[in-house]
Amino acid sequence: MFRPSAPLKLLLLALLLCLPHASSARLASPPAAALPEPGANPASQLSAADREAVFHRAWNEIRRHFYDPGYHGVDWNQIRLKYQPLVRAARSDDEFYSLLKQMTAELHDAHTRLSTPLEWRERERHEGVGMGFTLDQIDGRATVVNVLPDSSAAKAGVLPGMVLTRFNNHPFADLVAGAQSTLLHSSSGRADLLHVYHEILAGPERSAAAVVFQRPDGSTLDVTLTRQLYSTPPHIVTRILPSGVGYIRFDEFQPAIRQEFKQALKSLRNAPALILDLRQNGGGDLGTLLPIAGYFFPKKTLFARDTTRTGKPITFLGGLFKLDLQLYAGHDGGQLYKGPVAILVRARTASASEIFAAGMQETGRATIFGTQTCGCVVGIVKPHRLKGGSVLEIGEVLWMTPKGRRLEGEGVIPDTEIAPTLSDLVQNRDPVLEQAELTLSAALRPRSAESPLTFQR
Repeated sequence: MFRPSAPLKLLLLALLLCLPHASSARLASPPAAALPEPGANPASQLSAADREAVFHRAWNEIRRHFYDPGYHGVDWNQIRLKYQPLVRAARSDDEFYSLLKQMTAELHDAHTRLSTPLEWRERERHEGVGMGFTLDQIDGRATVVNVLPDSSAAKAGVLPGMVLTRFNNHPFADLVAGAQSTLLHSSSGRADLLHVYHEILAGPERSAAAVVFQRPDGSTLDVTLTRQLYSTPPHIVTRILPSGVGYIRFDEFQPAIRQEFKQALKSLRNAPALILDLRQNGGGDLGTLLPIAGYFFPKKTLFARDTTRTGKPITFLGGLFKLDLQLYAGHDGGQLYKGPVAILVRARTASASEIFAAGMQETGRATIFGTQTCGCVVGIVKPHRLKGGSVLEIGEVLWMTPKGRRLEGEGVIPDTEIAPTLSDLVQNRDPVLEQAELTLSAALRPRSAESPLTFQR
């Protein structure tokens, strides 16, 4: 029987969108004024023979393990023939890794991807290089939705609600359109757009870029921003909202937050209702997801389903461990919170957080607010470490809701769809949170026959 709490992490659900996608070839972006990257590796550590060996191993691992035996309609043998001569002609490790990223992107699966040695180190350390702001598409435009304190962007006066109009002297909308026309489609269009934003803005630490933003009043902010290395360790935000409803935000299903989440939930157990904010949650591992889900159920409850390329459970260590095709959360006496729950989601809600939201929704345990999630819901059994330090991840498990609805590509559809506008960002309003709080508060009041809202307790 598979036990998620076992020291061995038998199933990882990748941190999708929290960190740069490694599944697609890097897009051609305008040149940045790059400085030498601290601690950068030499341009080439692998010999030509090493690269070819790594290429064949990566191709073979995908051939053996990818969850879809039809490879999403891709002729995998033809892919080998297509990329082998390109790999042999590669002149550097960077060029080689770019080819492997493009090869994995041919499968149109955000979880099947290659990370360079540097990318993998940053992921393990919960680090990432950026300019300190996050973009989303708001009212059809690339809009700043978050700015990190003390970042290059914050110091330059970048604020939520500003629209990015030019990047390195190119219209940003043109860069996005050009990238979308050449990008290999991933798990969903929502994942594609976020990936395009990331790839256009990406660059090495300490490199600079000229960026122009449009303020809500039509004026512009023309600045040069320097990319910095940021640390984003898993953490939890807990508070009581003005209505008395409890609020918890956490951005990764990681072992480091499990005990903290449990304590946060205990501290809010007397709150009349609870909001879980997963709008920045890009995933995590199953060994954290299932125990957290279990805190909301009074008994063992079917929470998710999965399937593999063979249709049989994945086993480990000679059958000592097994990932069943039906996964359950909760047990007698294990429920920590009984009140109604609302979950906030959006396109950046991905992977493990989509499994969690879908399970809570279909069991009737929570109501979902926000916008459609990423639709990036394939499980990675283990990372394949390759010579030279790169890491290959392969989607091996297809996840579904308790009722058997496939999540990959579609994601979670909110019960109440609501998205922030430019005006909301400028006014520092959060309409998704406000609506969830309003709905929960209304449901807690004595209900008439005209008020059909019910919540499982």
